[in-house]
Amino acid sequence: MKTLLLTTALVALSCIGVARATALPATCAHVEVASSQPHGTGTLAGHGYDLSLAGNADRTFHAADIAATGTGLDPQALRDMEDVASLVLLATLTGHHSEGCARDYFTSAATPIMAGLRAGHSYDLTWQGGVLTSGETKLSFRRAHLHLAGAQGDSTPATLTLDTQGIGITGTHNTLLASALPQQATANASVPGSALVPLAIAITGHPTQGVMVPLHVASLNAQRGAMQITGNGDANLTGNTDASSATGHIQVQNLDAVIDTLRNAGQTRASAALVLAKLFGHKAASGGTSWDVSWEGGVMTVNHIPLPIH
Repeated sequence: MKTLLLTTALVALSCIGVARATALPATCAHVEVASSQPHGTGTLAGHGYDLSLAGNADRTFHAADIAATGTGLDPQALRDMEDVASLVLLATLTGHHSEGCARDYFTSAATPIMAGLRAGHSYDLTWQGGVLTSGETKLSFRRAHLHLAGAQGDSTPATLTLDTQGIGITGTHNTLLASALPQQATANASVPGSALVPLAIAITGHPTQGVMVPLHVASLNAQRGAMQITGNGDANLTGNTDASSATGHIQVQNLDAVIDTLRNAGQTRASAALVLAKLFGHKAASGGTSWDVSWEGGVMTVNHIPLPIH
């Protein structure tokens, strides 16, 4: 739940601003693209995309192919959208930030996106053959697609769908993560577009005092082999996992397979916690087990019972 909610923070590219789009500052990160060409109006496609955090050369993001589309965006604005989204993705999934990412950059890069969302336009980002590196750990995916849609007016939240396929991890010493990481995941959510710049800044290394972004998750689905997790709920994101909170409903198919996987990976505390949670779960009509869950202050509870997951 925690990883999925954090991953959903990718939508931070849809933020507010008043200045013209500008290139990614060298003090924030460095980007190289083997080739990048506009394709018609509002589409930019690139090959061999490589981003590395300034001062953290072993924190990188490579995509074999990258594409951005958006109504009314010129090639520079589309490139900014690619860079901001990739930067936030790297910072979110590796937990490492760049102190040189100025707030003005995020404000500037998001200006045309904000205007488009208010006009009801939609935006898409697709990464193919992605590899995120943090030291020896490499998190890979075959394809990730983010769809962001606005609605006319300022009061209606932006909606997003994030779909990631072919997820894998190597080089990690976290056996729990290696054993339970979903191979594919999809989330559908809504969030106030005007609240996303502070979150993007917080994620990438410049926390904003008191930032609290409400996120409504209409549905999420994560699957690893026969194991499947579905759910929905609400969260308040701060850019700091332990300071964020969430409540929702989760259903697990093949819970016994999840328990066996964790036990075989030597995760005795986590497997024991799920055995305990199973006792308090509700049997769903589909045959799965469901619970009401919450995350607050770094503690996950299931039906008001705290779980020893650390």
